[in-house]
This record gives sequence, C-alpha cells and structure tokens, in this order.
Amino acid sequence: MDVMDLLRINLHVAHDAFMGTVSDLTQEMIEWLPPGVAHPIGERYLHAVAAEDWLVNGMSKGGAPLFSSTWNVFGNINLGASSLEARAMKVDLNQVAEYARAVFPASEEYLNSLPVSEAERIYDMSAMGYGSVPAPAWWSTFVIGHLHDIMGEISALKGCQGAKGYPY
Repeated sequence: MDVMDLLRINLHVAHDAFMGTVSDLTQEMIEWLPPGVAHPIGERYLHAVAAEDWLVNGMSKGGAPLFSSTWNVFGNINLGASSLEARAMKVDLNQVAEYARAVFPASEEYLNSLPVSEAERIYDMSAMGYGSVPAPAWWSTFVIGHLHDIMGEISALKGCQGAKGYPY
C-alpha cells in the first residue's frame, strides 16, 4: 500500500462516517441554536461540504467549486462565517444532503484518479498561515481531518438535542 492508497481509504471512511452522522438529522435539528456562540448544525454541515468542494475542485483540481457552478443554490457561501453570520444562516437539509451526495463521490473519484506522484505535490497554504504543505499532509489535514472535526461538532450538537451523535 502506498500513501495515495491510504489517503483514498481514509477519505472514503471519513465520507461514510460523516454521512452516517448526518443521516438522521431533521430540519428542526439543523436549525436549533446552541447556547453561547456555537454554530448550528446546518451551517456546520454546509461548511464541511463546501470546504471540501472548494479545496478539492478549486485548489487541487484548479477548477470551480460545485457551489459556484452546478450547485449555485446556496447564495454566497462564506467558509469563514462569524458566529453571528453562522447563527443567522438558513440551510435547507434536503439541499445540503443532495450537495454532499454530489461532492463526496466526486472528491473520491478525483483522488482515485491521481497517480502516486501526486504525493510529491506541494500545496501553498500561505493564505491560511500554513505555508507549503505536502500533498499527503494537505489531504490528511485540510480535507479528511477537517471533515472529522466538523463531524465531531455535529455529533456533539446532536447530543445536546438528545439525539445519538456518531452512527457507531
């Protein structure tokens, strides 16, 4: 097994776990405002999918994210929304679930198409304060790890509402 195989497996597992975590959500659950300044589930769900879309389709492929082309139904997506903006955001559960079902398989298909030499690629993450990041670390941290981070937030917010968080 090479590093690209490992990334492919990890991305698929992250997608599967994330989709399991969000599978029983209701519109009411995603709109619930947690105490304090925490972002609601709907914003977190859209953020997770849109961030992957932007990272994979925009940064890695060098194209347009689906949210600015075929999935331009969400308006102006702000991946760095403040708490105030995030708490005011209205997200349609069915739309974001459909969007995830478009983004996640496309990301896996793209990663599956990349040769082993992709592991040598360097991503410029200077704009986010990280400098040069090798592809294996980029995929592990910014795509896969980010999805796990947001999945944990969603799981905790579900628990605050008396629902089971993770699917396992």
